[in-house]
Amino acid sequence: MHQLLIIDDQTAIADDLADMLPWSEIGIDIVHKAYSGREALELLYEHSIDIVVTDIRMPGMSGLELIAEIKRKWKHIKCILLTGYADFEYTKQALKLRSSDYLLKPVEDAELMDAVRRALDELEREWQEITSTQKAIYALREQLPKLREYLLLDLITGKQAPPFGPLNRKLEMYEVPIQRGAECSIMLLRIDDTEGMYDSGGETLIEYALTNIAAELFGNRMWLWHCIDMHGYIVCVLSAKPRPEGAMSAAMNGEEDLDAWIETQAFQLQRAAKTYLKIGISVLTSKRGQFPEELGSMYQSSVASFRHFIGRDTELFVSLANEPERGELQQLGELYRSPTLGALLEMGQWEAADEKLEAILRELDEEWRDSQEHILETYFAIASSIASLIHRTKKWLADTIGDDFYTVAGGPPMQSVRELRSWSERVIASYRLSVSSVEKDSRSSIIRKVQDYIAHNPGTASLQTISSSVYLNPSYLSKIYKLETGEGISEYILRVRMEKSILLLAQSPDKIYEISVLLGYQKPSYFIQLFKKHYGMTPQEYRNKLDL
Repeated sequence: MHQLLIIDDQTAIADDLADMLPWSEIGIDIVHKAYSGREALELLYEHSIDIVVTDIRMPGMSGLELIAEIKRKWKHIKCILLTGYADFEYTKQALKLRSSDYLLKPVEDAELMDAVRRALDELEREWQEITSTQKAIYALREQLPKLREYLLLDLITGKQAPPFGPLNRKLEMYEVPIQRGAECSIMLLRIDDTEGMYDSGGETLIEYALTNIAAELFGNRMWLWHCIDMHGYIVCVLSAKPRPEGAMSAAMNGEEDLDAWIETQAFQLQRAAKTYLKIGISVLTSKRGQFPEELGSMYQSSVASFRHFIGRDTELFVSLANEPERGELQQLGELYRSPTLGALLEMGQWEAADEKLEAILRELDEEWRDSQEHILETYFAIASSIASLIHRTKKWLADTIGDDFYTVAGGPPMQSVRELRSWSERVIASYRLSVSSVEKDSRSSIIRKVQDYIAHNPGTASLQTISSSVYLNPSYLSKIYKLETGEGISEYILRVRMEKSILLLAQSPDKIYEISVLLGYQKPSYFIQLFKKHYGMTPQEYRNKLDL
């Protein structure tokens, strides 16, 4: 698919040339038009233009100035000049700027169509040369590219330690132009579809042709060094070429920011791959770091970000250059603070569970909204609790929470706190509905009453007091509780008391012996012994830890 841009400050001429000629007959699918050089530049930034036809004499930016800008930023675009002035000076300047053609106004339709067709043929020949199968086969026979690839693979995976001397010697021997200590970026390429690329030769030729195009597009300003990693990504290390002595800075010279330039070239790479290799690719570019010390961490971060931001989608581009810096890692607090969400759900304290979920999500939203890791940690914790609770009721997850089961079983991970909130509220509602249904069964109803009694009376609950509250024989109650839950009543009472003890130690000013009595232990030493066995530390040690 080729795109044409026609520029003329005489709107009628630009409109006629764009709208009245049968451009599709020569392979032009989209025709854009502009009425000034500045407007043309905006279109060039927004679209992948192949051919530009421009008038020379225009107010503001002339056609020659426009072509000079195009050749500086998009060197593969073919330019055709139109003018009503048969001036040899214009011809000389056009030739100097490597214009594809120079036509005098008024131009015949056939003459313009032929000029555009020749420009397309020239463009096709250039890219065919870059992606030549024979050239790829010849290069693959050479050993030096493979040696470079193996070295880069060792550097990004940590197999090759980067001591100063040996690495410098290898870089020099393998003709790698990137200097130690230079600033570099990583670009990950994934081929999304190879169908129809070559009749023979396979994926290796596709990969080589793609990296050859990348080297061509980035070569003006950057060195490019690549390898294929174990995941099948093409990993490219990009490092800016040194400026000649006396060269102006990018800002003074009017050049765009390097990160923005990298993005522009990456888009061009996607377009060239689609047009000339007939494949779709996804691209991710990293933040900049120091070569080679930061190369391994940059690579690992890029792979993780590729999976997160692109995943199974195709033909996407992601730049991490402007990604905000993450602060120091902190552990989630509310998710693990007693009583936990799972404990509240297990005891059927629905209002308290709703409040707990809201507190968890509020902390996540206020402090870790942009942290995919913390969102996933919360998601996995909630999913684990729900799965455990549902299986204890001898039900299947898929039957209880419906389509939300497939999110747990391998669907795309949660991308935002809002998604997590929606999913959590649905699965908790499904679990609550399931519990309500189960409670219609007599045994399940008894279990719920037992757990409710223990939740409200943790200090006095015992098999005797519980059996009296549900009007059942203690022996019979003990058996059905164990049968239904797989856990003895005394074990459950202990678990509830330990959960309650954590809460009291953290939030109340009561002394440890007072907490012991509240939980039904008349001997503090016995309570301390049980607490240490359960949590691996004494109550006082736990309280001291909270004060740190």
